[in-house]
Amino acid sequence: MLNTYNVGILLFDYVDALDFAGPYEVFNLTTYNDNDVKKLFTNNLEDKPFMVSTVSQDGKQITVHNGLKVKPDYSFSDAPTFDIIIVPGGPLKALELVKSNKEIINWIKNYKDKIVASVCTGAFFLAQAGILNGKKATTNRVALNLLERSFPEIEVIRGVKYVDEGNVITSAGISAGIQMALYVVSKLFDEETAKRTAHTMELG
Repeated sequence: MLNTYNVGILLFDYVDALDFAGPYEVFNLTTYNDNDVKKLFTNNLEDKPFMVSTVSQDGKQITVHNGLKVKPDYSFSDAPTFDIIIVPGGPLKALELVKSNKEIINWIKNYKDKIVASVCTGAFFLAQAGILNGKKATTNRVALNLLERSFPEIEVIRGVKYVDEGNVITSAGISAGIQMALYVVSKLFDEETAKRTAHTMELG
């Protein structure tokens, strides 16, 4: 039987658009094989390895950092259990908003035994949830020093696109989330599957 994964992408006000949209496209366009073009345009679990959804605290429309309005698929209360969660980041306003929100931080913490991946400053939310304690991690290059000062228990890694610590993966700024998501595809399936997805997205 082919493996399938339920992916939940966290949304919140002031989130960076590409932080969540990049991984969304990677997982959504991944197929088991390229024999059936129709698989690229369906979300049926029997056709694709990843079922991708967006989720926010209350399920209400959020406003992206650039002003885009997005209606999440689920709230925390009605969302399915995910196998993988993606935690995007945003500017300082988003960091301040989320780090003081215990419900969001607890939601992330509840997935500590699943696959948890952050994009950009989403690493701060993982750190706030205690998921990065004693681990290596990275984030947006302009926030590396801040992450190091704020969470001395984390070994901050510079000059990389992503850091794999088993079930916890952090990535650098914004577009690095695409590379991180492709890496997750290769990790869960194989390099050929990831290359096929990258080809579909016309990357490289």
